[in-house]
Amino acid sequence: MPPTDWTAEIRTAAQRAQAQGAMVRLVSETHAVQQEGLDFLVSHLSSLSLKDLAKILQQNTGANPFLPYEPAMFVADLSDTHVLLLNKFPIFPDHAMAVTRRFMLQTGELEPSDFDAVACSVLGTGDAVFMFNGGKRAGASQPHRHVHILPSHQLPLMRHFPVDAAPGTLQQLPFFGFVHAYLPLDARLPVAEWAQQLQHAVQTGFAHCGLAPHLGELPPYNLLGSRQGVLLVPRRCEHWSDGTHSLSIHALNFGGWVGVKGPEQIEPACQAGLMNLLNAVTQPRD
Repeated sequence: MPPTDWTAEIRTAAQRAQAQGAMVRLVSETHAVQQEGLDFLVSHLSSLSLKDLAKILQQNTGANPFLPYEPAMFVADLSDTHVLLLNKFPIFPDHAMAVTRRFMLQTGELEPSDFDAVACSVLGTGDAVFMFNGGKRAGASQPHRHVHILPSHQLPLMRHFPVDAAPGTLQQLPFFGFVHAYLPLDARLPVAEWAQQLQHAVQTGFAHCGLAPHLGELPPYNLLGSRQGVLLVPRRCEHWSDGTHSLSIHALNFGGWVGVKGPEQIEPACQAGLMNLLNAVTQPRD
């Protein structure tokens, strides 16, 4: 049986949630920027979306939004351990999350059921991107374990990730001067085997990058991947700052998407060098 493509279900649920006022779609403006021969997308929220977001943050009680989750956010049951939910405040269309049914730490070691949930979510559509922010210092906004799923979403730097290397062979991307690991994956495998392949690739990346759990928790890191491969990046800190402006960096930034707070931050970020934003929060390779 082929894997389920959840895109239609995500879109139907999103339309329903937006009509009910349960989901707030944030509007952004995106600018294409080229630096060092590489393409980036720099995005900022519209002024109206910033006002909406400020109101939301003022009303935020700090409670876990996933336990219990709002019924309007429900998309599908992925397994006995995971559910597919909408992102309540999406910037990207069709933005969903694979979330554990019971509370599991975002900083804890990923389990086979987590990889199964990613495989179930991603393999139905060939262009899906998944990302995982391993803790607050890696850009995670919630401590409850969740993996972001973006069907049919393209990121400019991911076009440069190797596609012809043998699955499972450790790769170093020449444009990244920081510690990282990229592992190609065999996109043709069935769901269960692809999940096992992904788990092995991530564990290989952990070993290469020197990431090991301490008291059941891992140091901060990001995962960014597709059915063709997965990138792992250890983190040193959460923010880039030039002393005046600061940006929180998360997994999508390593795919070439840079989200700034407003148009006034575009020039400072570009002048600093978009790759330097990533260098500032990671570990130098040398």
